[in-house]
Amino acid sequence: MKSKILTIDERWDKNLIDTAVIPAAGLGTRFYPITEFIPKELLPVADKPCIHYIVKEACNAGIKNIVIIISERKKMLKDYFSFGQSYLEKLYKYCSEETINEIEDFKSNLNFYFINQDKPLGLGHAILCAEDIVSKNPFAIILPDDLLISKKESELSRMIKSFNDNNANYFTIKHLNKSEISSYGIISTDEDINAIDEIVKINKIVEKPQLEKAPSDYGVIGRYIVNPEIFDAIKNTKPGALGEIQLTDSLNEMINNNITTYGYKIFSTRYDCGTPKGLSEATYKLSKLI
Repeated sequence: MKSKILTIDERWDKNLIDTAVIPAAGLGTRFYPITEFIPKELLPVADKPCIHYIVKEACNAGIKNIVIIISERKKMLKDYFSFGQSYLEKLYKYCSEETINEIEDFKSNLNFYFINQDKPLGLGHAILCAEDIVSKNPFAIILPDDLLISKKESELSRMIKSFNDNNANYFTIKHLNKSEISSYGIISTDEDINAIDEIVKINKIVEKPQLEKAPSDYGVIGRYIVNPEIFDAIKNTKPGALGEIQLTDSLNEMINNNITTYGYKIFSTRYDCGTPKGLSEATYKLSKLI
């Protein structure tokens, strides 16, 4: 199912974002023991796996190439997006018209690439695994734990449009409760963030600070648009105490190297499907729409 990803010179628009990297190699320990056998990204939200919604969001935003970072234990993700004849026959027999149409869209409009991350060395390392495919092109990063649901145009789609205007890095941000701040990368900005409707310029990201040391109450949520210089930044990032390379550190290096970076406030409803509680909430809400 592979096809050539266009180089930046071959595209009709040199800034067009047509590739998304989805890191999905994590162990899913919060859902153990089921994740010993089934990737957490395939756990159902209502009538479809969580990663199905993520790929649908990317497809609707104009993405053409989906690069999924997996581990040896997660080959079932490849099977889900294989679209074999037996799979499609059962799809037409058992699934809703909506799901059939979405799978047909994936099959017709998307190229899927799967790359193994041999060791769990952090989010930054997972993104680095995609360098050979992404090459020197800007691209999107979508964290599959963060499910964003909206009837309006997605934040991902709007960030892509904004990137086409100024080539800056973008990522989504969300207002957090005090109890949540120590679990997120928290942004620092010179602007009055509460007075800004949508986009705020970022000076720094502080990873999981104590409440009293947090520079704001807005945290980074799992949608990013990044320039290809991110790969050099990751290579220059020293691993932390656990040997992991954090994407936050690499983004900060890009900011320090004068790559303009913006936070994009989310207005979608966000579910943290990386936790049992968040997955259950998403299922409860979305099952009402079936």
